[in-house]
Amino acid sequence: MTAMYTLRKGGAYDRFLMMLEAFLERDCEIHCVSLTPIRIRNPLFKNHVIHLPFHSDDHTLAKISVLFLFPFYTLLIGWREKIDLFVAFNTLYAFIQAMSKWILRRPMVTLIRGDFSFGLRMQDSFKGFQWLNKALEYLGLIASDRILAVNAATQERIKEVIGDRKSIDVEILFNNIPVSNHLSSIERMKIRNRYDIPGDAKILVTAGVLNRGKNIELLLSSLPKIKAINLFLLVIGEGSTKEDTSYLAHLKGMTEKLGIKERVVFTGWLPKIELWKMLRGSDLFLLPSLNEGMPNALLEAIGLDLPCLGSRIPGIKDILCHDELMFDPLDKEVIVEKVSHFFSNDKYSNHVLKLCQERKKTFSFDWKERAFQMVTQRPFYRGNACQSR
Repeated sequence: MTAMYTLRKGGAYDRFLMMLEAFLERDCEIHCVSLTPIRIRNPLFKNHVIHLPFHSDDHTLAKISVLFLFPFYTLLIGWREKIDLFVAFNTLYAFIQAMSKWILRRPMVTLIRGDFSFGLRMQDSFKGFQWLNKALEYLGLIASDRILAVNAATQERIKEVIGDRKSIDVEILFNNIPVSNHLSSIERMKIRNRYDIPGDAKILVTAGVLNRGKNIELLLSSLPKIKAINLFLLVIGEGSTKEDTSYLAHLKGMTEKLGIKERVVFTGWLPKIELWKMLRGSDLFLLPSLNEGMPNALLEAIGLDLPCLGSRIPGIKDILCHDELMFDPLDKEVIVEKVSHFFSNDKYSNHVLKLCQERKKTFSFDWKERAFQMVTQRPFYRGNACQSR
């Protein structure tokens, strides 16, 4: 049994759906409590939708309702359906299912695919909210029998929070490189023609859910200083909240102020195949994020043999590993230097590509198979992502 109050765009939600598919493909019956319907057509998938007397787009009110209503629905359904296992996708859902887990005496596995804070913490919020957030995070973690973190830094942080509770397994389940067809090189010209980009131009690309954590403004301010002829930037993605929409408008305004509007293309959200085509048609993927879990867009770029550079932060460090591929996300001059060097020095650009292809091997595995095994059986993977297997 699991829960998800609503699905949004982004890698964490993609992994949630992959987890459901992993169980359904093995003929497991799944019960999922949610506020909005999860459109999976499988007779073994039972979606228990809770209807609220107000619009669920009011996220604060929806989260409060989830905290009060979901635990009782989960207990009722868990008892009625004789649930064998609870699976939580973040500490909020672990807390929600904790009462059912303890009363029904069933195990619970919690997957942390990003920051294990679930979002009650808000900037400049009063101390009561901050205390509540920490308390629910802690209760969700200690209610779990096994926790699968997305990267090494998150694993260590969780261990610090739960202290000496040695009965709780805290393991790492990395994201993988999704299976993608190696699209033909003709995509390069198609992308250029679609956005009126000259054939001899260089294309820098970034992608993801566009919020302030992605640090796109630093990338935009760096663009005029990068020494490369005809350099264009593709920004793929969109936000998922009202605040993200304001952020996107801010970014578009920056391109006008910096005089780079003609060289920056905001594509919006793209289906997977279209995303892969855009990546295939580009020259360098750059991710200047301030925080990440384990970015799927970066893994997809590496999977398509696109050279990549990224911030020296948890999540990205697990993927790229090598110092040559990383930079301080607060240092604009370093970003300018690395990107300029990439487009002016063939030896360096080939070295970046070779290192990325080496890292590709580490993340080429069947995520659904590994996730199913780690959730239902004794964990079989321990160690550092930077150790090739």
